[in-house]
Amino acid sequence: MESSSAIGYFTSFNLKTAKQKLTRQLNALGNLIKEAEEFSSPWQFSTTISELQQFLITKTLLVKELGKRLETQKDKIWEYYSECNCSIAKVAQSNREAGTEMERNFDEYWEERKGEGMIQTTTELCRQLEKRLLELQCQEAFVNQELAAKFNNLQTDVSCSGQLNPSIQTNEHPRAFNSWLALDRRLLGNELKVPEFSGNATEFESFWELFDELVHKQPYANIEKLSILINCCKGDAARAIKMIPRTGESYERVVEQLKKQYQNPRRVTMSMINKLKSMRQCREDSRSLRNNLNDVQAIIETLRKQGEIVDTTHMLSMVLDTFCKRVQEEVIKKEFDSNKEWNMSELLENLSTVVKIENTWKVERNMTTLKI
Repeated sequence: MESSSAIGYFTSFNLKTAKQKLTRQLNALGNLIKEAEEFSSPWQFSTTISELQQFLITKTLLVKELGKRLETQKDKIWEYYSECNCSIAKVAQSNREAGTEMERNFDEYWEERKGEGMIQTTTELCRQLEKRLLELQCQEAFVNQELAAKFNNLQTDVSCSGQLNPSIQTNEHPRAFNSWLALDRRLLGNELKVPEFSGNATEFESFWELFDELVHKQPYANIEKLSILINCCKGDAARAIKMIPRTGESYERVVEQLKKQYQNPRRVTMSMINKLKSMRQCREDSRSLRNNLNDVQAIIETLRKQGEIVDTTHMLSMVLDTFCKRVQEEVIKKEFDSNKEWNMSELLENLSTVVKIENTWKVERNMTTLKI
């Protein structure tokens, strides 16, 4: 029964057609990447209210839509790429020689088209778009705050003198001014969902990366930045800055204290290595495999950021040992067939492929069971 199923796959799966479809998908992703690369630099905001209002509205919609399209296209490519690998694997079950040749051909195509690199670039660009979106949100919050302050001054002047102060007249852009005032004044740090930091040194870099973009680089007063930072710090982190005076001048001191105490590359490196060592061999179900892969990728990425060399035999062995025996054997076989020793990037790439194939097979098995 298995043999006839595999033969069916052999006759129905056409590698040339698959590559043509994948090429179209990669070309579409390439066009989206070019669009997204235009937003690699921070915004240059207008100083005119009406222009700034239009800028914030249009760019926010544009960035959100572009990010969504990038993610959708990336997922579509990964899904089809996994389906192709799954089909090739089933061909190999019936005809090992034909399946091996087909796999080699497909791997060469994927490498030639720089598929893995495009996927990685897309992931990085999506992160950049998230930063640009955060910058827009911060600017909107800042403008709302400034306009609310001007409106309060306007009310004060009118109540005191009975007439409008010429220095703050809004006749030039009444609709823009009123539409901004119609928006709720944002509570800084709350509306923007700044993450909390509880004193775990391994989480400081990711915390600071977000806080830096959301708050530190923004044109807020130091006393406002300090207030947000204090609200973000919990547990040990809060105790570390407890004795520093709560004044605008103290903001830089608080930042320096947190960096001095928690920005410790060696400490982070040792923590990540210990975490990798302590990971047990995961189960064979697709969910456990995906979670394990995500955990390992996060650890390796953190180690790379700390400047650690991750392409050693020992590190490669530790990563592979976290997966179940079946996945280990499949990956070792793929490395042997490639006639070269893999580095960490190649190992993770092939682990990702194997995990995706496992997930695809599970979906197919579930669908077959439902049909029966």
